[in-house]
Amino acid sequence: MKELLLENMNLCDIIDIGCDNMTLPKIMFKEMTLQENIDVIKWAYFENNGALSVHDFTIKYFPQLANLDTNLSRNESYKVIEEVVTNDYNKYKDRIKSETERYNALWGQYNNSYFKALSSYLNIKWPNNLKEISATVGLIPVFPRYLDNFSFSIGTGVDDSKLLEVCAHETLHFLWFEKWKQIHPETPRREYDSPYLVWQYSEMVTDPILNNKPFSTMFEFDERGYDSFYELEDDSSKVMDKLRNIYSKDISIEEKMNDGFNYINRVLNKDKDERIAKNELVNKK
Repeated sequence: MKELLLENMNLCDIIDIGCDNMTLPKIMFKEMTLQENIDVIKWAYFENNGALSVHDFTIKYFPQLANLDTNLSRNESYKVIEEVVTNDYNKYKDRIKSETERYNALWGQYNNSYFKALSSYLNIKWPNNLKEISATVGLIPVFPRYLDNFSFSIGTGVDDSKLLEVCAHETLHFLWFEKWKQIHPETPRREYDSPYLVWQYSEMVTDPILNNKPFSTMFEFDERGYDSFYELEDDSSKVMDKLRNIYSKDISIEEKMNDGFNYINRVLNKDKDERIAKNELVNKK
């Protein structure tokens, strides 16, 4: 693994950013409480997101829930989930504690360097009142983020490379949407979440951003979005390839964000129009 904090080098010189009393938050990993763990699994079990099958991940993680009686009421299902999660939580409580300690130790080596570089890249400072980004650790199959309070959750058993990727990915979203609000204050808050295009675009850009400098020199992971993104085509080209080209241009981040969004908006609307046209043609036959 690359050592980001090079002992005898000034990071500000390496990534060419200013270090003028910038206020930086710190990711603090904390043990998820039993109730918090139960609540995440209750949500995940009943979640049906088209881009990511949260429900399927949940029953794979907790196979005891795979054969949950579909005739049960929501409250009855919740009681079963509570029992299953409680049993596993008490069984693996020591693991949650040790993983929390490991995550803090590893990310602590990258925290300030990454957040400075991200601030420089997006041309926006972190909120002055943001001192801590809370990351709760528990027995969960997916890692939800909460934009409004700058926090996210993560499971146990995450290897070093994946941990760095999750931290970089989720916190990129936090500052990305601060920048988006600055550029597009007219965007309703609801569009920051699935299934809106603004949300989809934010998930697509993590690839061209984190897989290029300065971040590619900090980390060894390969950032990848949802599989469906890489199946999108624009004529004979892959949409993700064209999005990467936009973000590789020598233009401002504001131009990259706007050009990329306009491109994705055009392509996806074009695809939608073509599907509608095909359906109309079929209906006429």
